[in-house]
Amino acid sequence: MRYLLIAATAAAGLASGSVYAFDTDKIILCATTEVQDCLVTRGCEQVQPEDVSVPTFMRLNLKKNRIEVGDQSVDIERSEEVENRLIMQGAEDGSENRPDGVGWTLSVSKDTGRFVATLATEQAGLILFGACTEI
Repeated sequence: MRYLLIAATAAAGLASGSVYAFDTDKIILCATTEVQDCLVTRGCEQVQPEDVSVPTFMRLNLKKNRIEVGDQSVDIERSEEVENRLIMQGAEDGSENRPDGVGWTLSVSKDTGRFVATLATEQAGLILFGACTEI
């Protein structure tokens, strides 16, 4: 489930009502619209978020520096503005059910609200695309 949440983060962006200045007092709702599932042995294929346990929706709580899915959350360990994009990063240890830890990056355009997120394990990766808006 933790991997799910990270993937979700990884996953975030802004829909037509873009956030622009990223008001840190507001929650940003992100929706994953496309996922590429990549394995070292077979390359990448497009899948639905639920096929790889990626939540369709997640919340960016910039005030608390967290990405939230349901009642679970992960810390945004690093955040930086680069060329009108907000770039967030983090890493999570593996668990008993998923021994391979994961590193992730989420890049959200302040102009369009669209996002690209990546999650990387030892031999696999996910690339997520989507959009976000303030709520």
